[in-house]
Amino acid sequence: ISLHSTVFSQEIYPRRESQTEKDDYEKMKLDFTFSAQAFEKIIDPQTYIVGPGDVFLINISDEPDLVFPSQVTPEGKLVIQTIGTYQVAGKTLEQVQQLALQEGEKKYKLKKIFANLAELRRLRVHVVGEIESPGIYVAYPVDRVSMLLEYAGAFTDWADQRRIEIKHVDGSIDTLNFYNYQKLGRLDQNIFVQNGDVIYVPRIETSGSTVILEGFVNQPGVHPITPGETLNGFISRVKGFNRGYDPTQVQVVRQTTDGQEINTVVDLMNPTSDDSQTAFQLQNGDKIFIPSRTNKVYVHGAVNLPGGYAYMAGYRAKDYVGLAGGTMEMGNINKIKVVHRRDNSAEYGPDVIVECGDMIFVPKPLRRNFIEYLQIVTSIATLFLAYRAAQR
Repeated sequence: ISLHSTVFSQEIYPRRESQTEKDDYEKMKLDFTFSAQAFEKIIDPQTYIVGPGDVFLINISDEPDLVFPSQVTPEGKLVIQTIGTYQVAGKTLEQVQQLALQEGEKKYKLKKIFANLAELRRLRVHVVGEIESPGIYVAYPVDRVSMLLEYAGAFTDWADQRRIEIKHVDGSIDTLNFYNYQKLGRLDQNIFVQNGDVIYVPRIETSGSTVILEGFVNQPGVHPITPGETLNGFISRVKGFNRGYDPTQVQVVRQTTDGQEINTVVDLMNPTSDDSQTAFQLQNGDKIFIPSRTNKVYVHGAVNLPGGYAYMAGYRAKDYVGLAGGTMEMGNINKIKVVHRRDNSAEYGPDVIVECGDMIFVPKPLRRNFIEYLQIVTSIATLFLAYRAAQR
């Protein structure tokens, strides 16, 4: 449930005993505006910590004109007109409200002073580390870490989302496993930010074993693995599948000691297979590709068998041309054009690495196109001359 404060602007000042005091207050009266803010729930006075910038509405009971705003100063003090100035930063909202009541009773025996939180202060939070746009961001006390991470853009491929550190100004550090919030909804792993917090997204430690996860997944990039971890165990732990993935065609590319790459297709739905998840253990440096159910690369142009072919991680343009039966006699393999589905950009050459959904076009040489054009023109000219001869 989101609760929004009302937006309005009004001039408010308390009634004074003398005209001189009222004139003085006229000079300092201010336009007060509630800002629209969204809240997960009603703010708890017992847990909300007051700080510089918080705005209170001070109200003296039975005196409708004695309602005025007061902002906590940068020094952490709250000025209550006609009552006094009090240090409130670091106190809970409940403590500040009790303080206003107690101090008000000392001056107004038959009246009460109410201090209601009207507007939340703004915070400055640093977001640094393996994030797309590190920097300083403005937040509110009701904002969680996830909102600041969203402001700072996407994680880099090397971001370790299991060890995000929140460094507070008092020197304490909270370490969050952000996956547990994203996948399990654990709010204790997505805490509220505080003023001056430094949110640090660390880089994955490469001293241990890591694998690269790609394809139809939520969290692509580099991931650490534990000793002896199986493919199925890793995928279950990461919980990175997108809806529509193909569990029968999971590809693992492994590099041997002599530099060769071995591509293994693993069927996660067949536990009795020799390449099943129960038998396939991951190794440091493995590349795991999770395909979608419609995972093809399309080859067109001067090839013998144009059409769609199953995507294979690491294959180059010339490999798909081979799957398509090779080039026709007039095909020019050195001028292969690969159009990438991700952004419609084009690359040229037989050694271009092909991505899922890409389109490969094999052109004909310009010289052969010109020869074919001459042959057509010659045929037309011959027919025309034969027609003229028949007319005579």
